[in-house]
Amino acid sequence: MSASARPAVLVAGASGLVGAALLRRLLADAAGSSVVAVVRRPLELVSPRLVVRVADFGRLDGVDLPPAATAFCALGTTMAKAGSREAFRAVDLDAVVAFARAARRAGATRFLAVSALGADPGSRVFYNRVKGEAEEALRAVGFEGLVLVRPSLLLGERSEARPAERAAGVVTRLVPWGLAGPLSRWRPVPAGAVAAALVALAGLPFRGVRVVENDEIHRLASGTSSRVR
Repeated sequence: MSASARPAVLVAGASGLVGAALLRRLLADAAGSSVVAVVRRPLELVSPRLVVRVADFGRLDGVDLPPAATAFCALGTTMAKAGSREAFRAVDLDAVVAFARAARRAGATRFLAVSALGADPGSRVFYNRVKGEAEEALRAVGFEGLVLVRPSLLLGERSEARPAERAAGVVTRLVPWGLAGPLSRWRPVPAGAVAAALVALAGLPFRGVRVVENDEIHRLASGTSSRVR
């Protein structure tokens, strides 16, 4: 079956650290489905199998998405970049849920989302609480299969400076993260490893809700292909 005849793969957050790595990995599979990237700004990347939909995530009801089976969400920002709690929630909660609902309307039955280690709707930490609220809302959308991936601090080159992640890179070189123990669950993870884990998970049959913690992300990323079912 040709790529155009198969249901599309939907991706949100393709301009971010994890999303960009995910998009490159999906497009590397020459026999894969077409990939539709829903973005706020045009992408520089060009591929015969890539379709870009520039959209306002607050108004996705009018966005024309092709029939899809699988959707990935790597949307996310930081308090520093967002500038306020309201702006942060608009991306990490509202936009995530809006994309999930749009993907479901397009026929997607499987949804894989990047959340965060410590996500908990009851957390006293604002960041973790919003991530937990997003997870809770995604569970209610009605996907046959939902994967929530919870990485620790992400490693990779960004356009904006993030002191915490630079510090994590230094710590990664100093701490023996491979040793067993409570610290191992917090070890920083390269964005490319998160993307690899997402593709590995999408290549597996799954139903219901699966939560993938940071340690499992590292394990999954160690040996993946670029094929999405």
